[in-house]
Amino acid sequence: MNMKKFLNVIKRNIFYIALIAGMVALVGLVALYNVKTQSDDENAVSSEAVEETADRSNLGTTEAVKETLGGTAKAENKTEATTEKSSEVETGANAVKAEEQIELNYDGSTALMWPLNGNVIIPFSMDTTVFYETLNQYKCNAGIVLEAAENDKVSAAYKCKITEITSTPEFGNVVKASLGNGYEVMYGQLKDINVSVGQVVDAGCTIGTVAEPSRYYSKEGTNLYFAITKDGKPVDPVSLIEGE
Repeated sequence: MNMKKFLNVIKRNIFYIALIAGMVALVGLVALYNVKTQSDDENAVSSEAVEETADRSNLGTTEAVKETLGGTAKAENKTEATTEKSSEVETGANAVKAEEQIELNYDGSTALMWPLNGNVIIPFSMDTTVFYETLNQYKCNAGIVLEAAENDKVSAAYKCKITEITSTPEFGNVVKASLGNGYEVMYGQLKDINVSVGQVVDAGCTIGTVAEPSRYYSKEGTNLYFAITKDGKPVDPVSLIEGE
């Protein structure tokens, strides 16, 4: 009798029982889904962390490689610069050595060349004075004044090394050179100078051309001023040119 009542109760409430069972099942499914989703999320986060770590590792490796390559390139550039500098120093040393090997050995016993063909209009005179028409006065002359035409070529009287190129009010553009053994030569009243300081010039080579005379020689006319010294003391150029 009690069993029948129990069955009748179940029959009358079957709907609610089914509903409760369904809800329990639904709750179970939701819980299972949440667990699975959380696991997937954790896996995704783990994967992202691994990828980020890998990216950082690759980035670090790439930067390290770049730094290494950059260092290598800098080292190579430094080596090349050092090599170039060494080459320049060596070239400079060779140039100095070559210059030292050039012998300038004029001793006064060999006749010099005339720097140009022209009459001596004012002679060398250190013991007595000579007259300067433009200045209208007498004074000593430490060189010779050679008659010339403008644009006449001026030649080196002997093998020499150019020591100075300058300009003065009296002699205009001037070239000075060493012949060796204390002998120095000076060419004045020049233009179109085609030598440079330090250059070694052979006898007969063109140094420049004759310019218009300076105001100190306007009445004497176009000329070349030519002077020689030995250890700073004036020497008559004519005596060396003619071998006297």
